[in-house]
Amino acid sequence: MTGLRTVSPLEITDSVLIAQPPLEDSAVAWVAGSWPQGSRVRYKHQVYQAGAAVNDAVPPPDNPTLWIKVGPTNTWALFNGRTSQSSKFNATASYRFRFGRTVDAVSAIGLVDVQSVRVRVVDPTFGTVYDKNLTVGLAPAAADWWEWHFGQWTPTGALGLFTGLPAYPQADVLVDFTGTTKMEVGNLILGNAQEWGHGVQLGASVGIQDFSKKTLDEFGNRVLVERTYIGWADMSVPIRRTEITAIKNYMAQNRAKPILFLGSQDIEALNVFGIAKDWSVSIEYYDYSMFAIQLEEV
Repeated sequence: MTGLRTVSPLEITDSVLIAQPPLEDSAVAWVAGSWPQGSRVRYKHQVYQAGAAVNDAVPPPDNPTLWIKVGPTNTWALFNGRTSQSSKFNATASYRFRFGRTVDAVSAIGLVDVQSVRVRVVDPTFGTVYDKNLTVGLAPAAADWWEWHFGQWTPTGALGLFTGLPAYPQADVLVDFTGTTKMEVGNLILGNAQEWGHGVQLGASVGIQDFSKKTLDEFGNRVLVERTYIGWADMSVPIRRTEITAIKNYMAQNRAKPILFLGSQDIEALNVFGIAKDWSVSIEYYDYSMFAIQLEEV
């Protein structure tokens, strides 16, 4: 296992996102005027629904009694830091970003029916300096004939993770998705990876918190109602003495922000996009301390 890496998502704004799929959302753009009850409009990359007939010039965010906020538009849903809403595309989708600073990590998570993710870094002076395509479709659990024909195929590279992008501050970052006509992308994260400690310790654990209903009726029959769940991971990382204050400040600054935590290169369940439910640093030795963290997906 490697050290624990973290990626704090960079903010996506209109000035940063210079190209996106052409149809932002099925909701029409809001304009001042009359809107019947039930109308859906988009305004500043958010969708609103009219709770009653509207006839004014007040933008939806400033008129919450009449306009109900539904959520982000389709092409912006993958930037909202939540896995409950995803962006849906028909076979292909392309984004182009211009941050004006270096970006060395890109990750696409919550992929459904996506077959490949391609990331390019294109500099105005040096041209294409990075071009990598990652297959994220289904594959057998092991490389043998029985698994190929009869085994359960699982997603490969479901995080769509790209790290080590070259440092070209003026370059554009391009992300292309290819898949079926029903592909979905939960979150697209761009930022800079930071590594902490010397390696995630053996003994890390993963699991889910299930919100499904599992009860018995008065006759002893099991009643099962499937609901959503969230994944979690607990891990410990030995960190250097010089990292104690830095990691405390980092966690404090991001206490209410989702972060991509990368605990392993080969155990995908230890890679979590979420929040720290709890964490602590135990100063056990002069040179090294133990950083323990409990993560929950958003």
